[in-house]
Amino acid sequence: MKIALVSPYTLPVCRGNSLTVQRLFEGLSSRGHRVSLFNCTTDAPEDLASFAPDVVHSLHAVHPHAWLLRSGALGNIPWIVTMTGTDYTADVTTGAPQTITEAQALIVFHAEGAQKVRLRWPELSGRVYIIPQAVRLPEPAGRRNSLRHDAGIAPEDCVVFMAAGLRPVKNIGYALDSFARFCQKHRRSRLLLAGAPLHEAESSRVLAALEPIPGSTYLGELPHERVLELMQAADIFLNTSLQEGMSGAVMEAMATGLAIIATDIAGNRALITHEHNGILVPLHAPDALAEAIRALAEDPSLRKHLGDRARQDTIDRFGCGAELQAHETLYRKILSG
Repeated sequence: MKIALVSPYTLPVCRGNSLTVQRLFEGLSSRGHRVSLFNCTTDAPEDLASFAPDVVHSLHAVHPHAWLLRSGALGNIPWIVTMTGTDYTADVTTGAPQTITEAQALIVFHAEGAQKVRLRWPELSGRVYIIPQAVRLPEPAGRRNSLRHDAGIAPEDCVVFMAAGLRPVKNIGYALDSFARFCQKHRRSRLLLAGAPLHEAESSRVLAALEPIPGSTYLGELPHERVLELMQAADIFLNTSLQEGMSGAVMEAMATGLAIIATDIAGNRALITHEHNGILVPLHAPDALAEAIRALAEDPSLRKHLGDRARQDTIDRFGCGAELQAHETLYRKILSG
């Protein structure tokens, strides 16, 4: 098959979409398909027509819409949309673009997402498919001590790590408020925040809130490889998003074997079972989040127990082979009519 993958972000820009589309590009290419990857922000729409794909697969329903219209693909080539989260929640406020209404298939990552899409656009219910994201399994963290030393982390420090772009949906202020409460009695703890400043006003708010908190550091936007290294060096991974499709950062933290604290929202519930492979906390409950951080910070055996289960779950539930097989099956179904 000739498959065109279209995304608003591609590497080296480190976003969830860029990592997902790169994984699909490499995996489908390795299975003998002719795959071309298009960035709808930087590539010319005419290049898609020149490639003449059998199927177009868009990662995100809203951002690539205008680019796909200019390419002439919509209405002429079968296309599929992976709805990554914000495109069926925050980004689509009225109606739905042609990329959604006329797509042959809409992919979502989990059952709660599928339910939301079907409730929002009931006429499209028969075109909704669930394909969970996959995650590549890193090697066990054999370099943990050297990574901590290189990062200036003392052996006794408990490191809480966040990898999230600075924008309102990531709800980072909630994390900072909770960590500030926690560290009043736990001075040997550190909070490391890595992510691009994607929203000017929110970035200013986050940096102003972070500055007076002892032990907290904003690392800016980092290469993906460095984010993975910091996951190996950390003790706890924190996600406080208001909404997620299926967080690639949470999945990578699970694969690394980190103990995870995440907000109790649909995308996180698809990954984390409370007190089985992580801890889920309510939105807007800073005392509860501070207590969850304390419980893990003070109990290394609990951190290891949750982290080991999280890593095993990525092996059992989120393998790349299953993800690729599901996409190939759907492409063939669409092309067969």
